[in-house]
Amino acid sequence: MKEISLYVHIPFCVKKCSYCNFYSIPYTSDLANEYLSALIRELDEYKDNEYFVSSVYLGGGTPSLLSFFQLVPLISAIGRAFKIDKNAEITLEANPAIINLEKAQDWKTLGFNRISIGAQSFNDNELKVLGRCHSANTIGRSVDLVRKYCTENVSLDLMYGIPQQTFASWNNSLKSALDLKPTHLSSYCLSLENNTPLFISQKNHVFPSEKQQQGMYYMMKSMLEKNGFIHYEISNFSLPGYHSLHNDSYWLGNEYIGLGAAAHSFFNMTRIENISDVERYIVRMHNNQSIITHQKKINNREYISDCIFLGLRRSEGIDLSEFRNRHDFDIEHEYKKVLEKFMNSGYLTIEHDHLKLTRKALFVSDEVISEFV
Repeated sequence: MKEISLYVHIPFCVKKCSYCNFYSIPYTSDLANEYLSALIRELDEYKDNEYFVSSVYLGGGTPSLLSFFQLVPLISAIGRAFKIDKNAEITLEANPAIINLEKAQDWKTLGFNRISIGAQSFNDNELKVLGRCHSANTIGRSVDLVRKYCTENVSLDLMYGIPQQTFASWNNSLKSALDLKPTHLSSYCLSLENNTPLFISQKNHVFPSEKQQQGMYYMMKSMLEKNGFIHYEISNFSLPGYHSLHNDSYWLGNEYIGLGAAAHSFFNMTRIENISDVERYIVRMHNNQSIITHQKKINNREYISDCIFLGLRRSEGIDLSEFRNRHDFDIEHEYKKVLEKFMNSGYLTIEHDHLKLTRKALFVSDEVISEFV
């Protein structure tokens, strides 16, 4: 059986954050129920498939908004449609403002063994600028509830490059996160996306400079590594044995199926994108119409470029011998000039037959990796 990862998009939020350009809409119980009914119909289309699921990820949006009675039929439908590995990583994204004792207990009953909490910052002023609906104090209570009543495998999301953020406030966020003893931490630099409230109002804010953002990145790397975290991907750190199996599968170029409105899939050498409209998605599913808005069959050369692009994001880089055997493609030969350019400038290195980014390349990784596309 083919091994895949499964992503399920839950596009509902209490309110949209000021920086967010992901597809999401306000939560209402009735619309959520209709959406879940359509989602279960989509899942039922995969019955009798040849796939073996190694990880399941409920993302959004805010999947933690869903009640126990909404999640039960969804989880049951996933189990009917796919053979789930008994050791599969099953993740739920959660907003700290939504987490309570009952939900933590429910998630354990439903089989979630990893909870990813969107903390973003431990500074209330920064949270306000981001449009988050939780306070810094809420994060600690949420982590404690999840760890005590659901799972010890807790991931925190943090953000740097926030308006008015300083090295002192970033240092405090990192220390506060470490005090909560998460097993995993993801951190991304704030990106101003077109037509988001923060993009529109950017002239009213003072953002950290690019040099300051770079300093924040390496401050984080140093602090987390000193506290036992492994920097296993450009933006991700984990304690030993707790790296995200789901995300690592993406970076290894493996196949995945995305379910729901705005979800993306990659299988059978085809990239597939579902429509980004909940109501149209519901109507089409119930009328047995296609929910695909775009799909593209890629050739082997495109796939190889994807695997290089994604593989260089991983700290261990690309095993050159394994890559040659798997793809019949010699990176050192095909990209000789690119490798010479970045190795001479100190941005790429080959260690123990692994091609990888150097430490100084991590913050400007996109500029390096894009040469392989």
